[in-house]
Amino acid sequence: MREYDVVVIGAGPGGYEAALKVADGGKKTLLIDRSKEHIGGVCLNVGCIPTKSYLQSANFVLKAPYFKACGVSLEIKGFDLNQLREKTISLVKEIRSGVVWLLDQAKVELLYGSASFVDAHTIEVLGEKIGFEKCVIATGSHARELPQLPFDAQRILSSTDIFGLKSLPKSIAIVGGGSIACEFATFFNALGIKVTMIIRGTQLLSKEDEDISKALLRAFKKRNIEVITSATISKSIVKDESVVLFVRSYEDEQIECDIVLNASGRIPYSEGLNLEQVNVKQDTKGFIEVEASFQTSHKNIYAIGDCINTPAFAHTAYAEARITAQNILDNNDKTNTHMTPTAVFSNPAVASCGLNEIRAKEQEIKIVVKKVYFKVNVKAKINGDDSGFVKIIVSADNGVILGASIIGTEATEIIHEMLIAIEKKLTIQEIEAIIHVHPSVSEIMR
Repeated sequence: MREYDVVVIGAGPGGYEAALKVADGGKKTLLIDRSKEHIGGVCLNVGCIPTKSYLQSANFVLKAPYFKACGVSLEIKGFDLNQLREKTISLVKEIRSGVVWLLDQAKVELLYGSASFVDAHTIEVLGEKIGFEKCVIATGSHARELPQLPFDAQRILSSTDIFGLKSLPKSIAIVGGGSIACEFATFFNALGIKVTMIIRGTQLLSKEDEDISKALLRAFKKRNIEVITSATISKSIVKDESVVLFVRSYEDEQIECDIVLNASGRIPYSEGLNLEQVNVKQDTKGFIEVEASFQTSHKNIYAIGDCINTPAFAHTAYAEARITAQNILDNNDKTNTHMTPTAVFSNPAVASCGLNEIRAKEQEIKIVVKKVYFKVNVKAKINGDDSGFVKIIVSADNGVILGASIIGTEATEIIHEMLIAIEKKLTIQEIEAIIHVHPSVSEIMR
């Protein structure tokens, strides 16, 4: 039986990062995933990277009128989705080959197949038993299927299935109001597709600041994206060329569209791991339960990323991987003390960190709200988009910055200044005193 110091199950951002770090620390490491094509996980293959590749093209289309006003003779005669698909596949393969090269350089062994626990120090892959001292579970998540919207990869699609489309539909209904839903709404709307969003709650991006969510809703409606709030789907009927959705809202209605994207959420992936064999506990939603140091009920088995109940971002998984690797190497119980920023690459883009206004009031913290609009930012105007604003939550007692929310140009980049400010407990006066480049989008922070 082969023996390893560390076995990592799942080669997504958390998995391969953990494998690289423990291998660099001198541990004999094995990384397991279902196939070579799965290396990079959801993020690389059917998530963060391809989505942003698609959105980049969509944003060029959105800016075409501005380019024309600036004297650029640009005429968009059509959009070849299949060509974008092929370009994105090429990009994904290039990045994946880079990840494989890094793993090879670190002497991480790769094994393809599904892993199952035999006991707390043994797994089985393709009939072979493999021993380990430490194990990291990083199996990620998958799209949640709804009974009334069963995936068929033809008319009712998951966010994974979307990347199989070779031509554009004429209309799409998107179920959900989270980041995935908002990003794809931006993409299809930019290309002239009729988009209808159906959300259970009253606002898009329900975890974001209420002002941000309202501003995004206004921006979407201005672009003729229909958003039906407080709505559920009771039934769907798939026809040869369309789907009919029966929607319950303030007024019951039927919506017919070419395709449906179910982006109502994701659930942790743990199928086949045989966790009950080693008594690794899961909560009622299927998330693997961990201590703050990412140890499960077995001290030598860790879990990170989307399979545990922490913010479902690739950057969260990277951070958890680095901490877990250090815990394994140093035999300690370090925890994640850093703040997780959120980022939604819709148009307008949204980003946030720390407390928002409602959360601060719930905690009875005395605050001052600072708000500045991109209309006063010269670089935003030069970029052709001065919509949106920055909202900063400041302690009324000492001026320390507690949180920030941004909607507008470069939101996902300039949020990092606020992230550092909050982690280092800087005051609003200290940020205002910093010399920012002019003209820059970042100078809106002062």
